[in-house]
Amino acid sequence: MAASDLSLTAPRFSVVVPTRRQKGLVLRLVELLRDQEFHDFEVVVVVDGEDEETVGALRALKLPFALTVLEQPHAGAAAARNAGAAVARGEILFFLDDDMAPDAALLAEHDRSYRAGAEMVLGHLPLDPASPKTATAASIGGWAERRRARLAASDGAVPVTELISGQMSIYRGAFDRLGGFDLAFTRGGLVPGADRDFGYRARRAGLKIVFNPDAISHQFYAVDAEDFTRRTRNGARGDRILAARYPEIADELWRPRFNSRLAKVVLGPLVRLPFSWSAPLR
Repeated sequence: MAASDLSLTAPRFSVVVPTRRQKGLVLRLVELLRDQEFHDFEVVVVVDGEDEETVGALRALKLPFALTVLEQPHAGAAAARNAGAAVARGEILFFLDDDMAPDAALLAEHDRSYRAGAEMVLGHLPLDPASPKTATAASIGGWAERRRARLAASDGAVPVTELISGQMSIYRGAFDRLGGFDLAFTRGGLVPGADRDFGYRARRAGLKIVFNPDAISHQFYAVDAEDFTRRTRNGARGDRILAARYPEIADELWRPRFNSRLAKVVLGPLVRLPFSWSAPLR
């Protein structure tokens, strides 16, 4: 572990960043945090798996904020987030993926939401314009904009499927009471399940969860079709585990969200079949 310029006063935010073999992206993220309008924060980067080059490059940075770099054997993003939270000193834990490019007002917007009464905050994740011009990136960009529109128009209730940790903050005390991320979902790559499991436990505990559309971090998406398919499959496996663990949210997880009339006509009736018949499709 290494740290730079640690102060005696605990910061308002601890930005916790899990990273694995993404030297260029995580260095970009940490450097961009220099531009934050809100300055009361520290950064904790957890390098998941042996990567001396990334660790060395991070520790060589000269920054105006405290940076702690942790190393752990490869154990997945959920374990990395928990490890970062364990050493973080901030009043609020701010989980941010390593492929994000934060807007200058990102932390200020989260702080604004907390001062208005929030206990957990989610933000908008538009596609980074620097992402490769691929069909998968365009798909993620479209999803992010539809997600923003859905949540901005909602009555304040955040569906389980939107409770993701790519850009999410929560009071440290609430995180500790919830017990952090469930590492069972890390097995087999089920990272999306850990996000939604944590988010649902937060919602079930009665936390006031707020979506702030002005809290923006742009996601750099450079995933090919094969990796996209693998991630989608793992996410579906995670949802099946969640549905078995929490039957009360199964409908939220499986409810269709078809965005075209053709999809609604063709696929809608199929997912309304009896569950025993439609399980493979789901």
